Amino acid sequence: MDVIQLALDLIHIESITGNEAAIATRLEAICTGMGLPVERQRVSDKRWNIVANWTTDNDILFCTHIDTVPPHIPGHMENGYLYGRGACDTKGIIAAMLGAGEIMMSRHVTPSYLFVVGEETDSAGAKAAAVTGRKARYVIVGEPTENQFAHAHKGMLSYTLHTSGTAAHSGYPERGASAIHVLLDILGEIQAADWGRDPEIGEATTNVGLIQGGAAPNVLAEAASATVVHRIVDSFEARLQQVREIISGRAEIDVHAQNNPQRMYVPPGEPSISVSYGTDIPYVRSIGTPLLIGPGSIHDAHTAQEKISCEQILTAVERYATLATALQTA
Repeated sequence: MDVIQLALDLIHIESITGNEAAIATRLEAICTGMGLPVERQRVSDKRWNIVANWTTDNDILFCTHIDTVPPHIPGHMENGYLYGRGACDTKGIIAAMLGAGEIMMSRHVTPSYLFVVGEETDSAGAKAAAVTGRKARYVIVGEPTENQFAHAHKGMLSYTLHTSGTAAHSGYPERGASAIHVLLDILGEIQAADWGRDPEIGEATTNVGLIQGGAAPNVLAEAASATVVHRIVDSFEARLQQVREIISGRAEIDVHAQNNPQRMYVPPGEPSISVSYGTDIPYVRSIGTPLLIGPGSIHDAHTAQEKISCEQILTAVERYATLATALQTA
């Protein structure tokens, strides 16, 4: 298996969240070609996870997501790197996991896979896998960690705030109320608040990623909304209550994602790091003990110049094969 070419081929396949069918079909064909039994695990009418050779509660399960953030960026190779959307998050990782499986099979150890949809938005695929009740001994989750084990990552609290106002001519603001002004006041208080810190995984962060509202520059806005993501380091329940106290009835809130910080298994003697992003681990943890490791840097993910080192992909192939084999025989 030429894992570099495979990674490039996967990058070429557009798989923005919600449109994963083409890459799922390709992975189904690859796993079938490896001689593995494959099934589609339904997530919605037109979306499914790919499950390959997951047969017992003692399996060591390779798991990563097959969706990407928008927009699609076709792939190319330059100076030892693969570029394009999903290069490190996570198509290079998928290729490395499949290459590892081929090595394992040459050593008479059969790999197992769970490739899921939807991680970049609501973890729909991981949630669907978790509720089946199927188990594995360990779940090796692939995200870009530069081939280092991660022992912890932050939790997440994501929500959209909706504010209401009364439209009026901007020359006579006393005759109305701006939903945008109310929203900005709330967002300012959210950004100024203390969201906690942890000695192991650092300080919580807040990002206002989307904001909408208003009809025209000279009209007081009748409605406005903003979507906020907190990377939390303690309890999402406590932080959601903090948000509600800040809002104090001034806005409606729709909560999208909420999970606590995660701790992962690290093999004895292996160095490890903590990371500030989220993964599907809050959901796949119910399947088996999670590990987090993969080639590529998170700092390249979601950028216009997303890339992954070919050398790191090749290193990950052997690292994954050795890890999964060791876990099976431990």
